[in-house]
Amino acid sequence: MNSSSSLSRFFRPASIAIVGLSADRAKHGQRVLAFLRKFGFKGPIWGVHPKTPPVEGAEMFPSLREVPGSPDAVVLAVPPPAIPEVLEQAVERGAGGAILFSGGFAETGDEGAALQTRIRDIARDGGVRLLGPNSSGVIHPAAGTVMSFLTCLERPSDQIRSGPVGLVTQSGGTGSFIYNLAAERGGGLAISISTGNEPDIELGEAFAWLVAHPDVKAIALLLEMVRNGPRFIEAARAALAAGKPVIACKIGRSESGQRIMRTHTAALAGSMRTYEAVFHALGITMTRTPAELYEVAEVMARSAVPSGEGVGIVTHSGGAAVMLADRAEELGISIPPTSENLQQRLAPYLQMGAAGNPADLGGIVGGPERYTEVIRCFLDEPAYDLVIPVSTPHPSAHSAGRARDLVKLAREVEKPLPHLWLAGDLGKEGLDILREENMPAAENADSLLRAVGGLIRLGKLRRGEGQAEDIWPNPSILNQIEAMQEPDIYVDLSEAASKWLLREMGFPVVSGELAESEDEAAGAAEKIGFPVVLKAASPDIPHKTEADAIRLDLRSEEEVRRAWNEVMENAQAYAPDARIEGALVEAFAPGTEIILGILQDETFGPMVLIGSGGVIAEAMEDAALGLAPVSEDDAARMIESLRGRSLLQGFRGTPPADEPALAKLAANLSQVAAAYRDQIEEMDLNPVVFSGGEWRIADAIITLRPGK
Repeated sequence: MNSSSSLSRFFRPASIAIVGLSADRAKHGQRVLAFLRKFGFKGPIWGVHPKTPPVEGAEMFPSLREVPGSPDAVVLAVPPPAIPEVLEQAVERGAGGAILFSGGFAETGDEGAALQTRIRDIARDGGVRLLGPNSSGVIHPAAGTVMSFLTCLERPSDQIRSGPVGLVTQSGGTGSFIYNLAAERGGGLAISISTGNEPDIELGEAFAWLVAHPDVKAIALLLEMVRNGPRFIEAARAALAAGKPVIACKIGRSESGQRIMRTHTAALAGSMRTYEAVFHALGITMTRTPAELYEVAEVMARSAVPSGEGVGIVTHSGGAAVMLADRAEELGISIPPTSENLQQRLAPYLQMGAAGNPADLGGIVGGPERYTEVIRCFLDEPAYDLVIPVSTPHPSAHSAGRARDLVKLAREVEKPLPHLWLAGDLGKEGLDILREENMPAAENADSLLRAVGGLIRLGKLRRGEGQAEDIWPNPSILNQIEAMQEPDIYVDLSEAASKWLLREMGFPVVSGELAESEDEAAGAAEKIGFPVVLKAASPDIPHKTEADAIRLDLRSEEEVRRAWNEVMENAQAYAPDARIEGALVEAFAPGTEIILGILQDETFGPMVLIGSGGVIAEAMEDAALGLAPVSEDDAARMIESLRGRSLLQGFRGTPPADEPALAKLAANLSQVAAAYRDQIEEMDLNPVVFSGGEWRIADAIITLRPGK
């Protein structure tokens, strides 16, 4: 049985057994039974308790071995020590899956972790899927399958509605909050799955199952971490192909237990930055809070994807117009100015307003119909692929009529019309109409704009714009790398070896030579031409500045010889056991600096990093990360996101750096990260210098992965 079909049997069961069921209404087992009956589960429910107490609504048995059938789902409402035996019985009965609510497992220490491993192995070896520990279960309103104890289920049954959004959460209590939020707004969820500790069923697998669910139009993920990166990426790409938006709220900023690395690249590639890069590459819209997660998912589930990037905004509030323009710019949303033709068309409809984008109609008390006419004018313009109508309660008496007009207009046009409804209680009737008619609508400007930005990104990915192509490893270079690898250990190449490999790959490296003596250093300087740089060459001294093992701007043979002796002495004093190959003598190329790097993330795989050069990147945490390979367009976006970008644009009289050339260099480097993911662990190119009209790599450290 494949993963999808096994989960379908478990998540949409025809029969359920509750182990540990009693008549005590405060116990989880009784709460699950009550909720199953309340929400209309039609299949048999078997209760299991060694004393077989009478329980209304369930047929009781002393053990799972004695239930009359093979339960599709088993709810484990028993203490942790009893779980292994119950799972063994579930295996004997051929159960589909088991939900474990209780804690006391890996999160508590070694003893709990051992118990968790034991129950995982029992379930896996026996073909029973395991959800939890620390799961709050599955809530599937349309199927009446409510295998959960959450307090949100105490609401009247008609308030736990089905909706277009499917939810996977690693935080059960927050799932309850989202159901309450949906209930208050007249919405609901198609299904929610709480994965808990994830020894068996983890977020990526539940995510993939939701992609195939016919009632799910958008997928919301509330996550702390991704345990299986390849499965998560596969599910995200399947969602993209299926036309289902994915929205994520990442909570927690702790670093995963990666191998400790010594490079600037590793220091800058933090956990949160990695998730942001992966989400962007996969078209996943990132949100900051659970409430925003639900709001954005609701809008994206109900909205079409625009055919382009231009956004028009129509308001009848000058303040709202300014606020939206500012926030759109911060989120990178394009709001093209109105054309002269559009301004002429708008003029008759304005009442002390402004014919810009965002458009401010001014007062509309005397002519509410003008609102939809202005929106229609925007929809007619080729520059706008999506139009946002913004409504306020001005006047409140027009709210219902305005909403009906907007619904009618939306059904007459192909362009998306996501609504920002800033009307509060006075305009509730209008908002209710929009939601009843399945219109995308939000009451929070930030949520709506995040949804719009996510829809635009999805459109670009679906059109194939700006996507990078994978490259295959060059056989000759692959052989050279494999010759330098060593079994079972990571190998840090010296700067000289790193630069040699980069040249072989076709990257621009500052000209230079490795000198093994003072005389060779002097000769190399003469050949290269003054001024030069001299620095210790050692795989054991990655940061020459810290060791005072580098000298810049040397302008004569005498200075080179003096530098040789100083650098050698300082390097040996800094690291007495270091392997010192000699010194690199290179052309001195001062200019604008940047850091480029690649690394293999243990969860998601190859990543590329761009950061402000020198110590600025680490001091200011000024870096951008991308899931490799990235396109030149995405590399350019990464560069634009840097706070230190002004240094590239001719800061204080320095010549502007070539940003497109830098984007191409970063994109090419990202292809190396993907092509040689099994051979290269890290590349740290710091600095890469724009000097003499071109980008050149001035320093480099490459770390190779263990060989075969």
